[in-house]
Amino acid sequence: MEEKKESGFGFKLFKFLLAVLVPILFLLLLTLLFLKLAGLDPIEEAKRLVFGQGSPATMQTGNGTSGSGSQIAALKQKIAVQNSTIKRLQSDSSKKSDQISQLNSDLKQAQAAAKQQTNASKNQASAGRQAVYAQTYKNMDPEKAAAIFEKLPTRKAAMYINMMDNKTKAQILENMTAGKAAALTPLLQASQKNSTSSQNNPSLAGTVTTTGNQ
Repeated sequence: MEEKKESGFGFKLFKFLLAVLVPILFLLLLTLLFLKLAGLDPIEEAKRLVFGQGSPATMQTGNGTSGSGSQIAALKQKIAVQNSTIKRLQSDSSKKSDQISQLNSDLKQAQAAAKQQTNASKNQASAGRQAVYAQTYKNMDPEKAAAIFEKLPTRKAAMYINMMDNKTKAQILENMTAGKAAALTPLLQASQKNSTSSQNNPSLAGTVTTTGNQ
């Protein structure tokens, strides 16, 4: 009887242990399966639980902080590169502005030189014409020259007469009509070459004045 009681108690104990252990094993297996599916190491997770090590969330937070620090450093480096590029572009722009200013200055100087050369050429051509006119009318008979100037407009005649020396002017005016000579007299200019000789020869000035008053 005692053996039967002991065997019945042992069987009941075995059934109780099975009823308790089977669900625990089942839950443990499910937990291990979920950890595997989540990509976690069950052994490492068990160590963390037993020894109180940092949780995955804490480690992820640490990794996130480290990642943010590297991103900030990368952004700072990118900003430094952009600032360097901006400074280089500003320097290039300043150099180009200086070059443009220098080119404009060179262009103005070239234009001024060309204008000066053109004016010199015009003056030289004008002086050449004056020399030709003066020599031509000087070599011409004063009476014939006077007849030509009689037909020219007063201002143009005065322009041509002023190209000649004072002596030639007086000879032409002597052979002109009194009206034409009077109109030309206010427009006459003293010749630079013969102004001194005219001052030293009062008879020449008197001749022009007498002719103008005729």
